Amino acid sequence: MDVTLIGNSPAVLTAGILLISRARSFGLPSPRVAIVGDPDQITPVEGPAVLHSHVLASCGVGRELSRGALVIVPGPPDAPLMVSFAKDGRSGWFQIDMAGGGLHPATQGLMRLSRDPRPLARDASRRLRRMLSGLGLPSEPALLDLLFAAPEPPLSRISLALRAARSLTGEEGSPMTRLLTPEHGVCPDPLPLGVTGEEVLARRADGRLDPLLGRVRVHARDALEEWLDDIAALALEDGGRDLALLGALAELGGHLGMLPASSMLPPPDSAADTVATGIGAALGASAGERDASRSLVTIFRFLGGRFVADARHPIRLMDAEPPAGRLERWQWFARAVAESADAVDSLWRQVMDPAS
Repeated sequence: MDVTLIGNSPAVLTAGILLISRARSFGLPSPRVAIVGDPDQITPVEGPAVLHSHVLASCGVGRELSRGALVIVPGPPDAPLMVSFAKDGRSGWFQIDMAGGGLHPATQGLMRLSRDPRPLARDASRRLRRMLSGLGLPSEPALLDLLFAAPEPPLSRISLALRAARSLTGEEGSPMTRLLTPEHGVCPDPLPLGVTGEEVLARRADGRLDPLLGRVRVHARDALEEWLDDIAALALEDGGRDLALLGALAELGGHLGMLPASSMLPPPDSAADTVATGIGAALGASAGERDASRSLVTIFRFLGGRFVADARHPIRLMDAEPPAGRLERWQWFARAVAESADAVDSLWRQVMDPAS
């Protein structure tokens, strides 16, 4: 059976690979699949990236042995790591730092405080890093970018960052809720998403932050209020240069303050958990094929697929133009691959039983 598809896209390449693989899995003669297009003109989709994708893993793209649907595409060690926690990478792409400086303003703020010549700034950074480490979150820029930038609800971000940290260190910190008072009563309202450091300091000055501070155990509250005093003093000196860090931490802490002392953080779903536990491996991945599209070409050819210049009756698959941005292109790529897999049943019937 001869099948000719048209287009240099991940959807077309995926369809060709899956048609050949399906025939082999059924013990049928492999269809002779050709694609009208030039493999040298394929749209590059370059790493580093990590995502959940059964389809890409089954096609051999970025597959990690014994890691199920985890896909890691390597890239330059100083390039941002593209990440999606969504199933099949269909949405929610963001990036985290691999060069050591951080990408999110809050991460950059902590790194600046750590290198600041002022003793008060370095001491404030040291105390914060010690507290985060005790809770199971080392102050690695990549983990902090995940904590502050992942497009997930605040408590889910904390949960995912802890899972990623555990995969890196093998250690578990103390439960986040151990710092909360056990009293039951009306939980304080959380701080609004995107709250600024300036707003946090204003709420502390006029008492609106007191309900949240009241949820913190006495010994921890003393240390927290001393740290807030130091951050406020530093902000007066440097014009609020690093208050993005305070705002990001307050947003997370405000949601933690709503929880009962004995509660648990929300567990991530299987796709998000797969990616979170693969972050450590992805951060060190630099060797291998760095172009996910080129990997699809290689697998297609390995299975016997061909590229041709022309054909009389090629099958055209729906596809969208590739965007320019790296994040947008990865989402386009992953979605095209997933949608192509969804359409293979119909294509299979069209190829194997065209009269039906």
